[in-house]
Amino acid sequence: MKKNQLTIISFILLTIFSLISCEKDIVVNSNQLLIEQMKAVADSIVENTDVPGIVALVVDHKRGIDWLYTAGYCDIPNKLPMNGNYTFRIGSNTKTFTGTVLLQLVDEGKLALNDKLSKYYPEYPKADSITIAMLCNMSSGIYDYTDHAVWENTMFENPTKVWTPQECVDLGFSENFYFSPGLGWHYSNTNTIILGMLIEKLTGNSLESEIENRIVKTLKLNNTGLLTSGLNFPGNHGRGYYAGEFGEDDDFTEYSDISWAWAAGSVYSTPRELQKYAESLVEGGLISDSLQQKRCNDMIILSPKTSYGLCILKRGSFYGHNGGIPGFSSSMYHSKEKNCTVIIYFNCLLEIQPDFLFARFMNILYDESY
Repeated sequence: MKKNQLTIISFILLTIFSLISCEKDIVVNSNQLLIEQMKAVADSIVENTDVPGIVALVVDHKRGIDWLYTAGYCDIPNKLPMNGNYTFRIGSNTKTFTGTVLLQLVDEGKLALNDKLSKYYPEYPKADSITIAMLCNMSSGIYDYTDHAVWENTMFENPTKVWTPQECVDLGFSENFYFSPGLGWHYSNTNTIILGMLIEKLTGNSLESEIENRIVKTLKLNNTGLLTSGLNFPGNHGRGYYAGEFGEDDDFTEYSDISWAWAAGSVYSTPRELQKYAESLVEGGLISDSLQQKRCNDMIILSPKTSYGLCILKRGSFYGHNGGIPGFSSSMYHSKEKNCTVIIYFNCLLEIQPDFLFARFMNILYDESY
């Protein structure tokens, strides 16, 4: 090969490498700009609201973003910084765990989504008109026991009371239905408590063990689990503050016995483990492909960008859920289309919710409004 040919080839290769390097620099700089914008929004919430601390995890596989950020305090009196590896109560994100186990039982032929509730609990009001699917998608019309005056008074006067699932369900059925089954939509924790009871009835095992064996062990989630009772939860964790309204250093970390939430909200986890779970929840593998397709497409439209399905919430192209429990609130979403997962956790329960920050992230990352 002649010398000038080698020189030309070397020049071409150097040019290609230079272009690749420049392209990588552009991607890195672009991602860093997005991260700085998300960081600024998270910081602004801590600086301008009563939210003590935030953990935000954004993993956009297409862009190459893997960003875990903390802001504020996990312990206000001691001024301890938030920690992205700590466990926290995930509240109603629990419903996706309960729903997934229920759908696995559907796959196994132990029940059908169009089964009537009367097949399993004939004693409940309107059981002949309520299907299992209605319990999953919140269209049953059954009253939410956490709206009941008895529950609210007990939480105030005797927060350490250990609740049985039956007590919660009985409170729900003690009030009038919001609407006739199948003719509306209303979020109700009572629905998911019934699903948890049904899982135990069909399997002969505790809901805790079913979630442990079917999801937690399968995905190797070492810091995730469902609690049946108690004031505390496992793992290193910070404090949780407020129960809907701000009160100076109101600490709700170990305020009430978690038995009241059970199938509807008693799971604890970490941001990274929720990321792993959310990706499996949406990408598939935990239930059959046909049932996964049904779960992701048979939705009740609540607004142009929000729908609710079989124990799962959809926002734009993102699926998952959100959760709020005294002291803790969180958002958990994954988009198969964007190959992106967002986990957000506030160590408080206030009017401003993690979904607000999720919406701001969507605007920054994809110029989408929620």
